[in-house]
Amino acid sequence: MLIVLCSGGHSPGVTTAGLALTLTWPREVLFAECDPAGGSVLSGYLVGHRQDRGLGEWAVQLRRGADAPATLAEQVLQLEDRRILLGLASPSQVSSVQPLWPGIAETFATMGGDVIADIGRIGGSDTPTPLLARADRILVIAQPTLRDLSALAPRLAEINHRVSPHMLLTGDGPYGRREVARTLGVEVVGHLPHDPKAATILTHGAGSERYLSRSLLLRAARSLGTKLCERVAA
Repeated sequence: MLIVLCSGGHSPGVTTAGLALTLTWPREVLFAECDPAGGSVLSGYLVGHRQDRGLGEWAVQLRRGADAPATLAEQVLQLEDRRILLGLASPSQVSSVQPLWPGIAETFATMGGDVIADIGRIGGSDTPTPLLARADRILVIAQPTLRDLSALAPRLAEINHRVSPHMLLTGDGPYGRREVARTLGVEVVGHLPHDPKAATILTHGAGSERYLSRSLLLRAARSLGTKLCERVAA
């Protein structure tokens, strides 16, 4: 199953949500940083790890004609039963990856286990649309605020590809799930709570992993991940 996470604008915490889901996912999973603006996990949650592998290096191998699944296995970081494909080290690498998105999307969609792909903000010319087109689930992430929802509304139609997008709300705001769903005409599958302490661990790598495992954020992410997997199975 390929799940694509994205946002319509601003910075509602797409990568944070992706990491929270990955760390609590009930099945084998790969978290892939596919944001054209560049990856942030290496300078945040995985601060201190070496940048000697990732999407950029995988793209180099693919341009040389290498086998996609085999070389992908060489480029991921293994964290117990979780795997992470680090994102681009520089936005200047986007042009070299752009023609490879169709093959990358096909690899993600057909490999064993699940893939959660973070493509960041959508709507620009560098948006990896092949990932959206091949996704089994598209989760559009937004805070329930007028600022976030207004930026998202005109882009929802653009991401109505093979599957209709669903929304995942994060953090605090004046609008509830039912109101957002009714106003935008999309299903809201969940709401990840405002949890600054857990978010800081995921975005900056600072804080106690012991707190993270029992935090409100990861508890909500675990419930959502189980729900998504059950719905696909059904």
